[in-house]
Amino acid sequence: MVRANTAYVLDPETTIFKPVELQVDLSIRPLYAIIGCRLLEVVRFDERHTLFVDEEGLQEGLTAFTIFEGFPQPIAGKIVLVGGDGSTPYTSPLISLEDAAKHFKCCRPVLDPVFAKADEISPGGIIIAGALAGLQCRIERRAPTLVEGEA
Repeated sequence: MVRANTAYVLDPETTIFKPVELQVDLSIRPLYAIIGCRLLEVVRFDERHTLFVDEEGLQEGLTAFTIFEGFPQPIAGKIVLVGGDGSTPYTSPLISLEDAAKHFKCCRPVLDPVFAKADEISPGGIIIAGALAGLQCRIERRAPTLVEGEA
């Protein structure tokens, strides 16, 4: 019988945060496939937990990212949370999925239409009221959506 540990996986594209089982004997190799990357970065979650993220995730064409409380930059791509400090073989998380989720915000850029008001004048001339005058960008922030029992 193959032993397995649980890891929590957060996908910022879907906002789904769920447990998955990983075989203990395969080390960190399955993490590359789960995250979908070539180079892993280790980020400390707390004294007892580690995050594995895509080192090269922040690049052009980004459609979603995660804000991790206390971390200085956004994290792009899927995030895997495991127990341990990252230097030894990982274990299952010692924190609940709900408590872990409180440290993350899933973000995505959103374009909102901006409509002209009563015959505005733009550099191109008069814009009729109600016509599309442009687009405004904002960042939507959402808590992860928890999916229990996948592991």
